[in-house]
Amino acid sequence: MLRWIANCAVRNALTPEKQAEKALRELRLELFQAEQRILDAQMHADYYRARLAFCEAVLKGGIEQVSDQRKEPQTGWQALRTSPKLTAAQ
Repeated sequence: MLRWIANCAVRNALTPEKQAEKALRELRLELFQAEQRILDAQMHADYYRARLAFCEAVLKGGIEQVSDQRKEPQTGWQALRTSPKLTAAQ
């Protein structure tokens, strides 16, 4: 019985390799979560940028002209901006 317990302890002992494997899984999850927070922050910034541009356009030209412009295809102040590519390690 003692031999079985000793063998079980040896097989399940934390080795540097097992610790690194566990840390790798945790770090990948942390990287994914950090990238998700970046994407969320970019989405919020785009939202407030669009609201700001809309309010400025209303102040500049009045709501009627802004309303008419929004009915047409948009090419002016809502140009897509480029964002850094985020990649998770595999």
